[in-house]
Amino acid sequence: MACPDENTVFARTVFARTVFARTVFARTAQYPQLAISSDHSNPLEDHLRIFVGEFVSGGGLSDHPISEIPSSLRREGVAMLQAIAGDIAEFAEAVVPLDGRLKISIPGVEVVKHDPAQPLWSQWIDAASKCDAALIVAPESDGMLAKGVAMLRAAGIDVIACSGDFLRVASDKLLTAKRLHAAGVAHPLYLATADTRYESQLLDFDRFVVKPRDGCGTQQIRTFDRYDDAVDALTDDGILQGWMPGRSISIALVASGRSQTYLPAVAQEITDESCHYAGGCGPLDDDAQRRATALASRAISAMPPTVRGFVGLDLILGKCPSEDCVIEINPRLTTSYVGLRWMIKGNLAARLFNREKGRVSCKRAVESVRWTPDGHVWLDDSVAQNA
Repeated sequence: MACPDENTVFARTVFARTVFARTVFARTAQYPQLAISSDHSNPLEDHLRIFVGEFVSGGGLSDHPISEIPSSLRREGVAMLQAIAGDIAEFAEAVVPLDGRLKISIPGVEVVKHDPAQPLWSQWIDAASKCDAALIVAPESDGMLAKGVAMLRAAGIDVIACSGDFLRVASDKLLTAKRLHAAGVAHPLYLATADTRYESQLLDFDRFVVKPRDGCGTQQIRTFDRYDDAVDALTDDGILQGWMPGRSISIALVASGRSQTYLPAVAQEITDESCHYAGGCGPLDDDAQRRATALASRAISAMPPTVRGFVGLDLILGKCPSEDCVIEINPRLTTSYVGLRWMIKGNLAARLFNREKGRVSCKRAVESVRWTPDGHVWLDDSVAQNA
């Protein structure tokens, strides 16, 4: 075969470059994050504004005297808000609504003062509509989280959160239990007033948990040693579960439309009698990480689509993997964030907005980070500088 002359080679080269350019243009239009800038910066990112609303801190309970707001909700809410808003402020303008009574200080953010005379959601919508995206931290109780996400989305705001179906199921412990059992994902046997299918099997347990179907964290959880006492405490809006022995841990993931990144698994300090959350420590060792990631992946696959944003899963790790089980799925930022941000390289919040990608790399030794629900963090035996 004869070799092509210079004109033929030139023509083919121009054609190939044209096709490549058109392909890049098409993919860039479909996926803006693939756009290439000569100075490696995106002017839109430099002016990114993100609304960060935490329900308690942002005025959700402004009609209640401070003395009537559970201290655990106040402490954990403020701790999460200060951590996530502080991280977001490093790469974007953070806009934060605050209840002035709580005297919260978050350096580097734009504060929107809550007006107790006006509806909460209308104020949040007004502030968030001036931003590029919104992040909501709210309890699942009374459908509050799902309602807030739906209202902001109805106003055309891009809320970094799971789909409505995912929120609906994850916010209801009975719906979550049914979904996990149907998919064969290990989860405690349960009893509800409208679902008694596991009643006979529960009699084999020697300890029981009763909690609200839409409870948040460890609020209103009660334990019983007698089955009859637990049944007497069960109401239509509650769920009874068999007590699962083992180590309480949590694992979180950050999800976008195209990827799910699991973060380091951490231990949870849960008081044995009251199931009160007292903080955590991490990261855990490789074996615990593998077991937690595998179980969490199966649980997320069993849920409705689509997962997005920060999702935390509470698990029990038994003596062997066959005894591991999922306890709860929290479709929102969880208190463990205050410790996780110290464990990985880079800015954890940036992953929520696709500003950082790729595998998570730990920078701390096993169980070298400890934290309390109110946001105090220790690295080994030293207090973290901005905890």
